[in-house]
Amino acid sequence: MASNSNSVERRAVFFIGGFDPKSPEEFYTRMDRENQRFEELWGATVARQKLVSNDHDIMRCRFYTAGQDHGHKWSAQTDFNFMTLDDIVLKDFARPLYVRLWRYTKAFADYMLSGTAFKFVRHGWRFSIYFFYPAVMMLASLFFSLWIAGLASSLVGWTEILFSAAVTAVSFVVLLVGCYHLLLKRYHVLHLADLWSFSREYLHRQRADMDDKLDRLADRVFQAVSCGEYDEVLTIGHSTGGALILDASARVLERHPEFSDLESNLTVLTIGSTGLKIGMHPSAEWFRDRLENLFSQTSTRWLEYQCIMDIINFYRTVPSEIMGFDQSMQHPMVTKRVQISALVEPEVYERMKRNYFRVHYQFVFGNTRKYIYDFPAICFGPAKLMWRILYGGKSRLENPFMDNLSGIKEVQK
Repeated sequence: MASNSNSVERRAVFFIGGFDPKSPEEFYTRMDRENQRFEELWGATVARQKLVSNDHDIMRCRFYTAGQDHGHKWSAQTDFNFMTLDDIVLKDFARPLYVRLWRYTKAFADYMLSGTAFKFVRHGWRFSIYFFYPAVMMLASLFFSLWIAGLASSLVGWTEILFSAAVTAVSFVVLLVGCYHLLLKRYHVLHLADLWSFSREYLHRQRADMDDKLDRLADRVFQAVSCGEYDEVLTIGHSTGGALILDASARVLERHPEFSDLESNLTVLTIGSTGLKIGMHPSAEWFRDRLENLFSQTSTRWLEYQCIMDIINFYRTVPSEIMGFDQSMQHPMVTKRVQISALVEPEVYERMKRNYFRVHYQFVFGNTRKYIYDFPAICFGPAKLMWRILYGGKSRLENPFMDNLSGIKEVQK
């Protein structure tokens, strides 16, 4: 255990990413690549043990990190637990096309009729672009097929109604299937349609497969908090994982009531989170109640990083306030803003700034410039996340994180 209350020698991280069919091997290979940037930037070394797990859903790797700052040597050990979603995502991808379209139609109608889509516009108009995007692309395909049908039917006369209807249906299906391989797949249209279908089913508590995963993760988190071996326990969620990690963290208390009596060192971190797509829906009262119980009955903290350049998050919001339990929290929610242009070199930023998905994933990539937000540093560095939050304060910081590591001070409680 670290002698300084703001430094870390042993840490446990539990991470859920977005609705992505990435296998554990692919995820950790990417992490190795991003850690190379971390090593080059901070002069640190990161060594990873082989992938180990006794649970097919939660794959753990142990990382050993060491470095030196102004003559001050440091080292940290992180047990990083990645919860896989690839089986769920690939199962949804494998459904027949008509099933995927029907599921998405129900999801879109649900979000519209419940008024949640209009809350997106109110609290995050950029995010509403992300919501409407699949529908707009599919409607464009439909209108194009109608145009094709009109051309075809004009050859035989508009009186051939049945022929026109048949051509419309066939052309739409052919166009959609063809464009899936040529266009829609590249621009993630059906992927996002499945994401919104999953989100609807999850908030209506119709995804038992997801519930099983989150229950097992909650048990793992409780073991890490209660064993007393870690200076810091982080549960981190990115994108859709922002909602899922909040749920998993709240299930710790629900499944283990004794958690409320522990002096918890658990911190929930959401980054580029879309959690409010669940939290703002009228049918997700169970979700809001579960989170309120966690943050009102335990000393668990909730931190969130947001970014204006990322349309796939709710920038300049306080999710706990929007969900209605801000006043009941033991520790107020802390939100911080990230400037993507400050994380990477200018030429890299110029290439990526129009690629919204690339910007979104920078939250879990390594930096090429020193900045107070640095995902590998949060996971593998020697400073606690809460110290980073309080010490950094502003969006820009001349001496972030390890440039003044020897000056870590006690945070006033």
